[in-house]
Amino acid sequence: MSYRKPIIAVTATQRPTRDWDGSLSLVQVRVSAQYAEAIYRAGGYPMVTPTFAGFGPVYVSGRGWPESRPRAMESIRTEAESIMLNAGGLLLTGGGDVLLAEEPDAPPDRAMDRDRDFWEAALFDAALRFKRPVLGVCRGLQLMNVALGGTLWDDIPSQCPGALNHQQRTTRPNTSHKVILEPDSQLAALCGRTELLVNSGHHQGIRALARELRVVGRSEDGIIEAVECPGYNFVVGAQWHPEALIGSDAAQLALFEGLVNEASVDRVWKNL
Repeated sequence: MSYRKPIIAVTATQRPTRDWDGSLSLVQVRVSAQYAEAIYRAGGYPMVTPTFAGFGPVYVSGRGWPESRPRAMESIRTEAESIMLNAGGLLLTGGGDVLLAEEPDAPPDRAMDRDRDFWEAALFDAALRFKRPVLGVCRGLQLMNVALGGTLWDDIPSQCPGALNHQQRTTRPNTSHKVILEPDSQLAALCGRTELLVNSGHHQGIRALARELRVVGRSEDGIIEAVECPGYNFVVGAQWHPEALIGSDAAQLALFEGLVNEASVDRVWKNL
């Protein structure tokens, strides 16, 4: 690896917060410090990339779509390209539901961030075009699938009878079910084994897989838990939160090491 630490673009959640007068007029950018720690320990440097939009995040209830935004999608793509030209890799973090997955039976009255969906889809597209490595975590895996044309289960408990509980009530460093990996997958090679104990905190999940993706891991109930994108050096999605497990399982840190190693300066310039 080059002596220069690879820069990893890290997506973030934005939430309204109260100003001194009590009004929700401020917006905070939030990202778990566990992501930063995982990237640091893997040898990289995290660069948080807040949602790029006209005037902050939009929260949409149910299936409604907000009106047109001042910033055209072309501007969003341009900004995403600029970031991914400077970054060596992309980490799509966890968060709220993905609005782009509008299934006919989607549950109503749900708050979502449309701007974040479009921004992260633009970053993901730029990363693929510039051959940057990508790791999608939880929501990030779902965003990858939707951005490439796949769909989601919008609520596993109500749409998938017999499914395991994928919303554990214990803290993230605890595990709740197994994931079985394909023996010939990149993920199995990174982790050094084909069975992982993982945490679980999601109610959406991959329904119809995007054509460009390959399923490389499932939970024991058949829910898709890990994907890869053949044809790229490192485009991996994990439905669990490996950043919360790096202290107890070296295989979880291996996901971030795979991302950072492929994001090294020498490899990035070689792919241009």
